[in-house]
Order: sequence, then C-alpha cells, then structure tokens
Amino acid sequence: MPLLLLVAVLLLGGAAQGAAPPADAAFGEVDALLTAGLLKDGGGVLRVALSGQVLFERAYGGYRLDDAIPIASGTQLLSVVVLLHLVDDQTLSLDAKVASVLRDWPADKAAITLRMLLAHTSGLPPSAPCLDDRNITLAACVQQIGGTPLRSDPGTAVIYGGTGLQVAGRMAEVATGKSWTNLFREHLAAPLGLRATGFGRTANPRIAGGAQSTADEYGKVLDVLLQGGQTPTVRLLTRPSVDAMFQDQSGGVPLVQSPYALVPGREATRPGLGLWLDRTDGQGRGLEAVCQGAFGFTAWMDRERRLGGVLLVRSDLRRIAPLEQQVRARFRKAVPPFLPEH
Repeated sequence: MPLLLLVAVLLLGGAAQGAAPPADAAFGEVDALLTAGLLKDGGGVLRVALSGQVLFERAYGGYRLDDAIPIASGTQLLSVVVLLHLVDDQTLSLDAKVASVLRDWPADKAAITLRMLLAHTSGLPPSAPCLDDRNITLAACVQQIGGTPLRSDPGTAVIYGGTGLQVAGRMAEVATGKSWTNLFREHLAAPLGLRATGFGRTANPRIAGGAQSTADEYGKVLDVLLQGGQTPTVRLLTRPSVDAMFQDQSGGVPLVQSPYALVPGREATRPGLGLWLDRTDGQGRGLEAVCQGAFGFTAWMDRERRLGGVLLVRSDLRRIAPLEQQVRARFRKAVPPFLPEH
C-alpha cells in the first residue's frame, strides 16, 4: 500500500486535524537524508509506526532490519516500563523510599524515593565503577553506590546518570524475590515476543544503559505505550503510568547535569520517567518525548500523532542529533495531529 494511502486510512480511524499531506514525498526526503547522513556510520535502521502500524522501515549501509546493537541509555525506557509494571501491580510505589525496600540503605540517603531515582533527582552521583563490572551482583553494585557521597540533597537537582536506575533495579529484585533478568523477561520481553532485546548474561545488568535491541523490537514497546500501555492482546502498563512517563517529574529543580545541556534549543529539556520531554503542552505534559543513547540510538514518541520512531545506529549522539531532528521534523510535517480525545 502506498504510504500516503496508508496514512490516510489510519487517520480515518480517528479524528485528525486537516487532510493528510503528501506523505510519500516526505518519506522520500527521509530516505534521502538517511542514505547520505548515515554513510559515515556504516548505516543504520529506521522504523516509524502510526497507531501501531508500521509506516516506514528501512535498513541502510551494512545493516539488516533485524540487527541488534547496544542502545546505551536507550535502555532506560525499557527498564522504566518494567519498574512501572511493578508499581501498577502494587509491588512498588513511586513514592516509596529506598530504605523501605533495601534495609541496609544508608541513613544519609533515607529521603530518596523510587520516583527520584527514575527522574534523576535523587542526588546520587551520575556514575560508579561497579556499573561496568559484569562479574559482580546487582546487590554488590548498589551497596557500592550507597557508600558514595551525595552530589546534592535528594529532590533538589536533576543530575543525569545511571546510578539511580541501578538502585531502582535492586529494589525490584528485593521486592519480588526475582532477578532483574527474570523480571525483564516476564514483564516486557515475553509479553511482546522480544527475542533479541536484553542485557546478556550477567548478575549485574546495567539497568540504565546495558541493553541491546533491534529497531522492530524496541518499536513494539513504543507501539503499546502510544496506545495507552495496553492492546487487546498485551498489557504492559496502565494509562496513568504511561501518563506519568510523559509528565515532567523534575519538580522544577535546577538542571545541574543534563544530556541536553550543550544542545542548542534543548537546554531546558526536562525528564519524565524513562523519557525526556522535547515538547510539552505548557503544563508539563509531554506531547513529544525521546529516549536516546550515547551511540546515537534514538527512540521518540509523538502523542499528538500517535507516532513512534526508532533510529538504530552506532555512532555518536552529537553527530546523529541534527540528523534525527530533521527526520522527526519530516514526520511531523507528513502526519497531522489527531484531535484531542474527549
């Protein structure tokens, strides 16, 4: 089916603002952009879906559609989905203090909550040596993190890094009595049939940055989130949990360390849960949000258009950022927003 016709058919399933623009031409521009832009990086894969239906899926250079590569901090969205599933079933609470689950958690960090860990406002340092040690346990890594000095008082600054999610992952292990690997499989990989997505064989998975995935498998996660967290066949999250992911969770505190601090026009980007909010409605609710990794991996969700995209590439985010911004702009132009639901 031609892309223009597919867009039109999908839009007829809901109410869209205006007629669909010439999507085929816009997607041709995207193809040309990626063919040229990914040349120095050996290629990549782009998958974009509208309301769960794939609009655009193409591999470039030496890549195949089913290639799985490290996604670095793109891992955070996947891990947050697993953690919020435990919140939905009341095993954990976003406002639970770490010490209520981890009994040996140090007293100087007693005020830290699960929400702070996921929103990068816990005050913990951004990194710790144990994050790269695959030969220890998650419990041992979190003990090391607990013994490091705070960078700020809990809840007073955004300090982006990987230690917070590492602690959150250990909270999940203790609360359930299951390993992170099993929790990831049970609450995400198995329901969606993800075979290539995971952390490999280690007792100390890097919860915020250690996964690999394919464009299609990661895209399936976005598809479900953009449908409110569940479909007729899969339940990942409740709609309130999905809404929480798209809500500014920083409390307006200073952005002391942000992945977008040096990116022109994005310096004020705020964290949701597992996402950073590129566009909001003025009340802190995300209209378009992104999860990116140091190697250039980019996943984005546009709630206005019910559009989710994955750019799978192994390069450098600073090089890829201008390209992914151009790609996203082409899709915003090609696919009109849906009218708000009442």
